[in-house]
Amino acid sequence: ASASAALAALARLNAAAPPPAAVHKSQTVDDLVRELLRPMLKEWLDANLPRLVEQAVEREVSRIASGAVRR
Repeated sequence: ASASAALAALARLNAAAPPPAAVHKSQTVDDLVRELLRPMLKEWLDANLPRLVEQAVEREVSRIASGAVRR
């Protein structure tokens, strides 16, 4: 289920991606991939980063709080 959701999300991102810019002879494949992935990565981070940070902070606060109780 999560794999199909991930594929669906990638398909949506691909459909929303702007058309590739003209490739210059000096542009490497790495440069091209980086350029194409940047908007997709930004969208994913905008959608998921707040939740990931919140979870990490909650775990860290719990870890610190449980250590403080033991002292």
